[in-house]
Amino acid sequence: MTSLAIRLSAKPFIDRQKFPYGFRKSGDFSITEADLLTKYGKTLVSLESGEFSPQSDDEQHFVDFISGQVEASNNLEKAWAKYVRLARGKKHFYTLHSSASNQSDYDDDFSDEEFDVA
Repeated sequence: MTSLAIRLSAKPFIDRQKFPYGFRKSGDFSITEADLLTKYGKTLVSLESGEFSPQSDDEQHFVDFISGQVEASNNLEKAWAKYVRLARGKKHFYTLHSSASNQSDYDDDFSDEEFDVA
C-alpha cells in the first residue's frame, strides 16, 4: 500500500460502544483494516464531521468519497466504508421462538382434561 497523505490521529481511534473488544478482536476486520482504523480513525471522523478541512489531495478524496461523489480508491477508504456499514448500519436480530399467533394453532390439540393433575 502506498503511503497516504492523511494526517495520523493524535490518539488511537476506539469505538467501545460498537466494538467493545477493539477492531482486531471483533472478527469483522482484517489486521490491516483494524490498524488503519486505529491510526487514522479520529482524523477521518473529524474530516467527516467538518471539524477538519482537507489539507491534501488524499484528504480531499476522502471527503469526496464520504459525500458519495467518488468510489473508494484505497484500503483506508474501503476500511472506513466497512466500519460505517457495521457500526452505523441496521443490525438484524433473529430469535428462535414462535410468535403467539402460531402457538394458538397448537393449543386446541391439548387440553388439561386429558391429564390427571392431582
